[in-house]
Amino acid sequence: MAIRTVVHFEIPASDVERLSEFYRAVFGWEIQKVEMPGVEYWLISTGPRGQSVGGGIYRRQGDDDRPRNFIGVDDLDARIVAFTSAGGREVVRKTEVPGRGSSYVGADPEGNLIAMFEPTGMPPTPPARTRARRPARRTARPRPTRSAKRRSGARRRR
Repeated sequence: MAIRTVVHFEIPASDVERLSEFYRAVFGWEIQKVEMPGVEYWLISTGPRGQSVGGGIYRRQGDDDRPRNFIGVDDLDARIVAFTSAGGREVVRKTEVPGRGSSYVGADPEGNLIAMFEPTGMPPTPPARTRARRPARRTARPRPTRSAKRRSGARRRR
């Protein structure tokens, strides 16, 4: 079974600029507007890539819009079936995120929003650059110097 963990979060905002400044001031997050078809969207960087969970702020769509966490899944269709079979309900149908993958937003039996995300078509994250390790050198015993030979009583050959 794949590990399913939070991979992204989203915060709705009526005034995105004001809320962006709030999160910059409080947490030092980097926030920048990105082009996404059909939605005004700002990406949030909370820390170094690969070591933190990123998120987004979008213009609020309705009065019941609330923050949501996205859980990474490897088979979104199967997870949607499991989600609805266990008592969850659909809030936003499965939607393609161009060049990134697909997402789905639902509400759990208590009404809490939870989202799922299946990445597809994303370029692989390059591995961290590391220095190539040099093979260990074989060290020969140091040759004794002439003065060391004399001190040890060794005679010179002629």
